[in-house]
Amino acid sequence: MSDIKTQEIEIDADVVSAVAEKAAESIKVPSADDIAEKLAEKMETANKKQIHESEQKPEARHLKTGMASLPKEVRFAKGLLAHLNKDSQGMAEYNDYVGKAWGEISKANYQNVTTTVDGGALVPDPEFVAEIERLTDSYGVAARLADVRRTDRDSVTLLQGTNEISFTKTGEATAVNAQKLTYNYSTVALDKYITTLVMTSELIEDSAIDIFTDATNEVARARAKLFDQLVFTDATYGLLSPTIAKAYKTVSVGNALSDFDADDAMNAQFAVKSSARSNARFFMHPTVWNKLRQTKASTAGTYLFGGPGQSVTPNIDGIPVELVDVMPESGSIAANKAFAVYGDLSRVKLHVKRLLETKVFDSGVVKDAGGSDINLITQDSYALRATLRCVPQTRFNAAFAIIGTGTVS
Repeated sequence: MSDIKTQEIEIDADVVSAVAEKAAESIKVPSADDIAEKLAEKMETANKKQIHESEQKPEARHLKTGMASLPKEVRFAKGLLAHLNKDSQGMAEYNDYVGKAWGEISKANYQNVTTTVDGGALVPDPEFVAEIERLTDSYGVAARLADVRRTDRDSVTLLQGTNEISFTKTGEATAVNAQKLTYNYSTVALDKYITTLVMTSELIEDSAIDIFTDATNEVARARAKLFDQLVFTDATYGLLSPTIAKAYKTVSVGNALSDFDADDAMNAQFAVKSSARSNARFFMHPTVWNKLRQTKASTAGTYLFGGPGQSVTPNIDGIPVELVDVMPESGSIAANKAFAVYGDLSRVKLHVKRLLETKVFDSGVVKDAGGSDINLITQDSYALRATLRCVPQTRFNAAFAIIGTGTVS
């Protein structure tokens, strides 16, 4: 074995400095300034995230939890049950949801709704009211075509024009007398109307979807029918009322409905002002239209107003015919009886105070449609009562012609 020789190696200061510099480059230690800059960036990101969350999360929570997360049918049924069972917590949750929902809608001046003290009334769910509003337009003619106006007043005043202005021929530098519009005005109080819907406890507890559908359909149908009655047949305001009809142009078709012909239809069209003809329609009961559609020319035997297969949409000479269930049926039309209207229904202003007020009762006695008593306690039933205030007014009488037999008055 050979001898191992030991040799000493000396590393000078320059080599040590070079090695230390390379090690420092591979392991970089952040300075105090670097650390402060990174912390500032982190804080800014956290602040932005916190602000964003504070703006968005409450709304998201409101939409995804509690009453707002339920289907409208279930929410309506839970509100009914909470009210009927005197569940203060349930009513508080329901009214809290409704208050917030209506708060957003009221910003657009859609309706003013307040929550009554101690749950004295069931505040209408916005979706419940919206469904009634949609269905009312589907069921009724007046609600769809008249000028429906919302008001927060108990009475309304309407100006009614009594004249028109016209141009006068003149020469250069010739004075012409000025003209002015004249008006009559009338102030009327909004009338109060009530409808009551009776429901059994089983229906509410077991059929949330059905009760929402039934309630909205029945209240909307009753509301649409009321609007049609007020506009067409009401003894005080209706276009066909004997006292009101005197203010309009009238067209007599003869002694009976069967005397109605195309000439009468044309006479009605040109009895109104030209400004009303562009948007005018015929309004009559479905049975009246059925009789008219079957009318044939005496000589040729052809249909006067479109026979089978010729017209799906009711019309006379291209003018729409609106079928109104509350107007006189063909079998009830005798001599001197108004039975149809031609005109522009948008000239009728239908003033409505709020859309709906509802109350629920679990005791007491109510009348059914036939006038029989329903005892809510003994018959284990509930009653939902809807209250409506409204009144119609006609702004321009020359926009309508009343059609009837004999002397229409």
